[in-house]
Amino acid sequence: MEQHQPITLRDLYPHFTDEQLEEAEANLERYLAVMMRIAERLRSEGYDLTAPNLTVPEMNASIPDVKVEPNQR
Repeated sequence: MEQHQPITLRDLYPHFTDEQLEEAEANLERYLAVMMRIAERLRSEGYDLTAPNLTVPEMNASIPDVKVEPNQR
């Protein structure tokens, strides 16, 4: 039976130079750090992170929908 090996950034981007791979790894680490901060914040505010409707907006939003005409920018 074949062992499954983790996919590396080099597997995903074989054409990247070593420098580009280092930059991609640093970017991925920063992205994951932000995602962890968001998850911790949501947990601290009492959100259930396993709920399938986590990103569904609440019906009683405090900002009303405003229509913007194309020339009003």
